[in-house]
Amino acid sequence: MDTIETARLSLRCFEPEDAEAAFRNIYSDSEVAAFMHWNMHSCVEETAQFISQFIASYGKPGFYRWAITMKENREVIGSIGFEVEDPQDAVGSLSYNLCRRFWGKGIMTEALCTVIRYAFDSAGVNRLEAFHSVRNPSSRAVMRKAGMLLEGRARQKYRSHMGYEDCDLYGICRDDLPQVCR
Repeated sequence: MDTIETARLSLRCFEPEDAEAAFRNIYSDSEVAAFMHWNMHSCVEETAQFISQFIASYGKPGFYRWAITMKENREVIGSIGFEVEDPQDAVGSLSYNLCRRFWGKGIMTEALCTVIRYAFDSAGVNRLEAFHSVRNPSSRAVMRKAGMLLEGRARQKYRSHMGYEDCDLYGICRDDLPQVCR
């Protein structure tokens, strides 16, 4: 899997040494974990085990997960990726999270636009989709800014630690690529 550089970011594979920064910046924050499938981590070892699952999946067909780092210090501040479950359909399911102190600065939109382009240009994906809790308007804004389109609502789509989440589905297809991140 390629490392991808943007104006401010470096998206790279997770490494075991990232556990401490990932714990501090992402996985120990209850607000970052609020709408996720995973619960807030209580110790660095839990984060190390969590990211070891990403590392073990590198090289598997259809698995793409990057650590989001700022170029100036390379410290992990987020995670973004997609999985292609059926190569025949070429549909990838997106997910992402970001350290709270970087919210509202366009970091996630920059990362998402880059990953969308990578999926279409390098991974052979035809369609990407993502769900966000209807109680998480910030994630909706990121998807819209990246050119994704609202396609519908799924009631009680998944269970977060706060209960079952109603979610909006956003999608983008290869044919939509010229509209990505205008």
